[in-house]
Amino acid sequence: MDTERRIYNSGAVAIAGSRIAAVGRDADLTERFEAKQTVAAGGGIVHPGFIDAHNHIVHTTCRGVFGSIHDTGSTPVNFADWKAEVTEADEGAATALACLEMLRCGFTMFIEPGSLFSTAAAAAAIERVGLRALVAPTYLWDRRECFDAMPALESPSLMARAPIDRVRCLQQLDAELHRNGDPEALVRGYVFVYGVGTASPELLQAAHACAHANSVPLHLHAGYVPEEAEIYRALNGTSQLVHLQELGVLDEQTVVVHANALDEAEETAVRESGCQIVWCPTAFFSLGIGGRSRFMMAERMRQGVRLSLGTDGSFDGTPEDTMQAAHFVAQTYADPVPAEALLEMQTVNAAAAAGLEAEVGSLEPGKRADVVVRSPAAAEAYPDNSPVHQLALTMGSGSVETILINGEVAFSGGRSTRISEQEVCEAVSTSVVNRAQRLGVDLAGDWPRID
Repeated sequence: MDTERRIYNSGAVAIAGSRIAAVGRDADLTERFEAKQTVAAGGGIVHPGFIDAHNHIVHTTCRGVFGSIHDTGSTPVNFADWKAEVTEADEGAATALACLEMLRCGFTMFIEPGSLFSTAAAAAAIERVGLRALVAPTYLWDRRECFDAMPALESPSLMARAPIDRVRCLQQLDAELHRNGDPEALVRGYVFVYGVGTASPELLQAAHACAHANSVPLHLHAGYVPEEAEIYRALNGTSQLVHLQELGVLDEQTVVVHANALDEAEETAVRESGCQIVWCPTAFFSLGIGGRSRFMMAERMRQGVRLSLGTDGSFDGTPEDTMQAAHFVAQTYADPVPAEALLEMQTVNAAAAAGLEAEVGSLEPGKRADVVVRSPAAAEAYPDNSPVHQLALTMGSGSVETILINGEVAFSGGRSTRISEQEVCEAVSTSVVNRAQRLGVDLAGDWPRID
């Protein structure tokens, strides 16, 4: 994934410390370097670790709890209540599980969009597993009107834990940036304002200023569903991204997440500002808005807008499904996105969305040694004529053999080298059962279960 997109048929990667020293032909590097340790790929694909540009990491433990997270009518407890009831131990367990899952899918980094109540517990879990991540302050919002379009994302219990309050949000904007003082830190901070119309102009401009002053990206949700866009226009007299541009908040350092429902003026604002977009195709499927919104991702890509890919929440799948979901969304609208573009969205473009393009996202000298080795024995490794197509669309989690993050082996032989996977699985299962009991949620389902 270097600037020339070179593929070495028989290649090697030389690593010194936490960084890549050289990439090239196997014979050339073997001659140049005397390695203290060698990881033999056996002819398998070696690629930069995938990066999930938008993953509400704790939401993985919502699987099987609700038929749909958008449902507000069938139970007294909604998705927002489930989020609000999480404890520090719950977050640590859920984060560890999600990190293990990402390793199995070939991911070495993710961006968590401000939905952690204990970033300390999550960061500890991330570091234990050995992943790389960005974290942001908890639920920064100071307006609620647009929640009328998304009722499952709001509840009294969630708003009690993360009050809709401008003073709180302004005080917490830089709360995670202390992590950036250590250049070797796996977990770093950035600025995320929840968005979708829940931020006042004052909060948006303060967040933008904070991000620029600290050289980190500013992320926010926008254009999630058409109804949210309509409420925003009614409140402000203009559409959301146009308003952001008028406020001076939309630029190359701004990353807009979702962008499912933008009008023509907003599309112009995206192109003019140079902002980036995180596409969350699995979330798009779950919203059921295909008939009420235009598919613009392929067109934006052709216009030079930088797109990356995010899972959003791993409710009904895993991060490895994201590129395939993007492929099928585009196919549904008869506007295909090439496998090459999907791979760029999950690597170099996602690194840019993290503000770390110079550090990760490709295998190049000087960059961090975040390297994934795929097994050549996996059935989906064949036919082997197109490694790009394989990585984007067919190679599943069972093909990941070895992963190095920051030059250290975090995954080998298909398992974590740093943490007991059994203990993590047991802890998260107990956590979900206990949270369901606290909320009075029945996890049994409709089909009889026999002990």
